[in-house]
Amino acid sequence: MATEIEVDDTLTKDLVELSTQEIHRKYSAEASVHRNILIGRGTGVAPQWRDFKTFLGEVGQRPSTDHTLVLLNRYERTYGPGRARWMTAEEQAAHEEEFDRQRAEQQREEQLLLHKAAATKRASTPGAPSFGQWTPMAGKQVAYTDVAKKLAIPVVALSKTMPPGASADELVKRSSTANELINENASWLPPDPVRKAGFFEAYRIWHLQVQPQFAKAATPTFLFLYIALPVMKQCRDELVDLDLWNPLGQRALNARDSHPSWKKYTEFMPRAQVAMMEIPIYATYSLLSDLDALCERIVTAEKRFREGPQKVIHTHRAA
Repeated sequence: MATEIEVDDTLTKDLVELSTQEIHRKYSAEASVHRNILIGRGTGVAPQWRDFKTFLGEVGQRPSTDHTLVLLNRYERTYGPGRARWMTAEEQAAHEEEFDRQRAEQQREEQLLLHKAAATKRASTPGAPSFGQWTPMAGKQVAYTDVAKKLAIPVVALSKTMPPGASADELVKRSSTANELINENASWLPPDPVRKAGFFEAYRIWHLQVQPQFAKAATPTFLFLYIALPVMKQCRDELVDLDLWNPLGQRALNARDSHPSWKKYTEFMPRAQVAMMEIPIYATYSLLSDLDALCERIVTAEKRFREGPQKVIHTHRAA
């Protein structure tokens, strides 16, 4: 069996000595991947990767039939140098887990910076509530940690949920509405208690940012659909790009079934279907044929919940 060094040496030599036609014949598996990328992505391929020899020299020979070419950033839509490599399904799952961890950490850092900036700006506004150690609540001066405990949210989320001019008492009143809407036994909730608790914490934070006139409509079910449907749409698009959405043949079917996007899609699908039945205006939609329209509608509704009807683009249908 040839070593990796021998394979690399052979490939380097072939790229110099073989004609384009000979290269395509000898490396037909890699040429097929390259052709599918060009057909599926069109302009979403870096100019230098349109040439097969350059592409092959960058990504190397496909290690085995179990390997697929994977974008390192799954939110990236352009193939190019340094943006993709061969991986097995297990390697891809491990890579995406680490990618999600790093991205979440980066987003947390960005949110902390935003919270600090918002707190500084709010503290300098005349008449704004103090963002020091104490604030009025129920006629008493209490610590911000006590306010957060009363709202059942992390204290770092207060700067995001308390708009200029709002008081802790107003937040407590809003949180009582959120608590009335929470059903901890809803069948669409994740079975894992930790994930369930995390979702309800996120819901309380989000609900405090909703305009009061929409408080009753801003249910946990709505927030779940707002989170789940774009993820399902993204998973579907990834599978479509890989020609795995409607697989032909057992091999393609196995590849789809083992792909992380398909696993995520099928994990959300039955829960989203149940959740949609709880909101009559969404119940008539099909998650298969109407996913794009439903995503647009629910994203528009969420924007209106937070910013008010006057900021919604009029060409969108009302939620």
